[in-house]
Amino acid sequence: MSAEKENRRNALVIVKAVKSMADEKLSYLFDGLAANVADALFEEMCGMDKNEVLKLHFNVMCALKVGSRIYRKEFDRLMNEAWRVFLRRHTIPSLEMPTGVAGEQIALCRDKVESYHKMLIQDIQDRLSHLLNSKLDDCPLRPGILYLCFWHSIEKLDLNYDERVLLVPLFHRFVMDRFGLVLGVANKTLTEHAIVMGGKAATPLRQPRLGDRAWAVPPKWPQIGAA
Repeated sequence: MSAEKENRRNALVIVKAVKSMADEKLSYLFDGLAANVADALFEEMCGMDKNEVLKLHFNVMCALKVGSRIYRKEFDRLMNEAWRVFLRRHTIPSLEMPTGVAGEQIALCRDKVESYHKMLIQDIQDRLSHLLNSKLDDCPLRPGILYLCFWHSIEKLDLNYDERVLLVPLFHRFVMDRFGLVLGVANKTLTEHAIVMGGKAATPLRQPRLGDRAWAVPPKWPQIGAA
């Protein structure tokens, strides 16, 4: 095998390791959303008409009870497709931004997360550029793609537009507001494999240490109001 092919193979293995660690952390954050959505939904609707609140809460919770696995599976499918296209074309597929309040909320939350983690996101993207030997303008760990994957995944739920809009701030609160955890494991994985700016070609993938997985999976989510 030529050195170029060997470097390419190593690069793909490392990117897949980054994806795997990021997926684990996202799964943990989604578990937190699921554990707290019932109480948080009431908080989100504070100030609305009581009867309307009860109606919306009932509809959303019923839809989540029936379709939680479906929308999570769709989210995973969309993210997997983003990673697949990224590895093949060094870009990510475009998803349609929703119109109205949902689009406004997503843009606002996306920009907030992008701004807060600007340096870390850019560092990861630069490391991936170096690893793949290609100048990248985007990657699947940019907040915008996750918000859009979430929005399009909850279209699988039996909810109308206004009911789905209620879930956007909850996704932001329990998943994206903690997105630093995802970026942290991605950056840690790249660093462990000597993907440094100005460095040499990627080193071969090592076997993970026993502590790696334990570091990647935090304790079980506490529920809102739990002692």
